[in-house]
Amino acid sequence: MAKWLGIDITASCVRVALLKTGYRRTSLVALREERLSDHDTTSAALRAASVGLKADACATAVDGARSFLRRLALPAAAQKELANVLSYEVEATLPFELDDAVMDHRRLRHVEGLDEPKTLPILAGVAYTEEVRDRIGLARRGVGQEPLRVGLGALPLANLAQLAPELRQPSAVALLDIGEQHADVVVLHGGEPRFGRSLSRGVAGLPTHASMLARELRQTLAAWRSEGGAKLQELIVVGSGRSTPGIESFLRDELDIRVRDLPKLALDELNAGQEVQLARYAKAIGLALGLSRSGADLNLRQGPLETQQSYQFLRDKTPLLAGLFAAILVSFGFSVFAEMRALRSERASLEEQLAVSTKAHFGKETRNPKLVDEWLDAAVAGKTGDPMPKVDAWDVLLQTGKIPNTIVHDIADLDFNRGDLTIKGVVPSIDDAHAVAKIFKEHKCFKEVNISRTTKLKRDNRQKYTLDLKARCSAAKKKTKKGAKKKSPKKGAKSTKGKSR
Repeated sequence: MAKWLGIDITASCVRVALLKTGYRRTSLVALREERLSDHDTTSAALRAASVGLKADACATAVDGARSFLRRLALPAAAQKELANVLSYEVEATLPFELDDAVMDHRRLRHVEGLDEPKTLPILAGVAYTEEVRDRIGLARRGVGQEPLRVGLGALPLANLAQLAPELRQPSAVALLDIGEQHADVVVLHGGEPRFGRSLSRGVAGLPTHASMLARELRQTLAAWRSEGGAKLQELIVVGSGRSTPGIESFLRDELDIRVRDLPKLALDELNAGQEVQLARYAKAIGLALGLSRSGADLNLRQGPLETQQSYQFLRDKTPLLAGLFAAILVSFGFSVFAEMRALRSERASLEEQLAVSTKAHFGKETRNPKLVDEWLDAAVAGKTGDPMPKVDAWDVLLQTGKIPNTIVHDIADLDFNRGDLTIKGVVPSIDDAHAVAKIFKEHKCFKEVNISRTTKLKRDNRQKYTLDLKARCSAAKKKTKKGAKKKSPKKGAKSTKGKSR
């Protein structure tokens, strides 16, 4: 099971949430919070909040006020060059160039009535490279490892839809993450983030600045409507400001909207005290859930920041990986040893069989295969002649080439089987057929050349003949001296040494 750590850094405090995930199960391990006023630096507060917590990976986010979120509708034809077209379209809406920033995007599902027909709805997030790098360094100094994901604003709240089916309904629902100094709004549709905006005020100025906060919230909801969104019917409030007295009635009266609590999250091993705190740690939990494969938010660790990951989680697993590698190496060694032993046993058995066979066939035994090859070569040397035949069909064709041009000769059939040759041909006359037979008789390897049958063709008065012969080449006889004859001695004859008759 994997452990994910979500780090929510605000202007007044640091919150962390540690989740443990397995097959279709997610459990809450710890929820912690540290006030920045109690520590010298933010990294010190984060270090105190995460002490004793071991995670495989962590995630954090930049403030929504320090980032930019854009929802675009691109033509369907731009899908092949989406990266180039998206960079051009987003840069046109920003007060700076993308060379100094990092961007991530997410292609959204097409929703009828919300997205234009035949377009690609895209949600893109942009932040300054230095802002993201500072947040990465802050997390590294606080928890000792670099975050694998860096979200922006309230978008990590969209990951809560993994544990809350009510947030995956095919309708729009708004989540308000309100803190002491600022607030963020994200609108989900079918579990996907479709709209986000940051507010410059929180609950710290209430009730003095209540009208200003209400005005910003109304402007935010109006901006959602201007982008084609339907009127929101309910607002889910999370964050530290959720516990502010009267916040629910204030938002309901000012925005004319139903305010409700965070839906119940499908977390295992959740006690009553933690369940009450879920709304306060909603963003930290969403950041931790973003490390799973089904994360719905954006990740600003792109471009130059993507290659700067230190893979701390791999270094933490070094002892385990080293042990596994050693076990594999030992197993491989035993496997090689067993295989070599089996091969040696098989070799000894084969050598013993070779010794028995050579003793039976050669009268002497050996276990050396090369020596057996030499014995076999010596045994067959001189006993086998040239395997190529003395005469073949090619010689027959060469012999037909000697037929004079004055004879119009056509071969209807040629059958050459194991030295027996039958030729069926057509010539102008019987005399021409005998002339062809005479030419074949001239070859030293063609024996018993006979014309077995002749037939006169009615259509052109030509003669069809059948020629049978045998292809046999006798071995050359050894020459002997003229007059030298070998005689066997007669009975009773005396042998005279040195004399011949």
